[in-house]
Amino acid sequence: MTYSLVIFDLGGVVVELQSDRLIHQVSQLLGRPFEEVHDVVFHQELLLPLELGLTSPQTYYEGLREKLQLSWTYEQFVRAWNDVLSENTEVTRLMPRLSERHTLMALSNTNVLHLHHIKTQFPSMALFDDWVASCDVGLRKPDPEIYRLAVSRVGVRPDAAVYVDDRPELVEGGRAAGLRAIRFESG
Repeated sequence: MTYSLVIFDLGGVVVELQSDRLIHQVSQLLGRPFEEVHDVVFHQELLLPLELGLTSPQTYYEGLREKLQLSWTYEQFVRAWNDVLSENTEVTRLMPRLSERHTLMALSNTNVLHLHHIKTQFPSMALFDDWVASCDVGLRKPDPEIYRLAVSRVGVRPDAAVYVDDRPELVEGGRAAGLRAIRFESG
């Protein structure tokens, strides 16, 4: 089978995401347990609307500030929020060669702050022909509709696409939508 489309997840595949760095920073600043800060940062009532594009980063920040009594300015929050991201060169160095024979797409559950940072700070991201981000389309993986949307934007059938993700449940979601899904394991 020839695959015309290669779909990459961002966090955990193309981009290293070290969320613990942010949580440790806030935990130490506030003198509060790691788990408590983790639960607030990833609280679905705050994070889910941000990742679906239903609320602004400013609103998310204000929710964190209120729940944690966080003293950071919005600018400090944005800097710390984006500092958890770094390019995974193990993957991105393969992308130029892949782009010669395949359409490349990014498919990610993400927010506008991370998306903007990734697109502007990592030059290799220019190799993506298209982007499907949860915050732009109002859908999150593993919703089958987001996988269907991704392949339809390029005009290919699901079985003509390879999908690479690090999370087993999202790999399974891609597989259930008809994609050739592969689990990425770093190192």
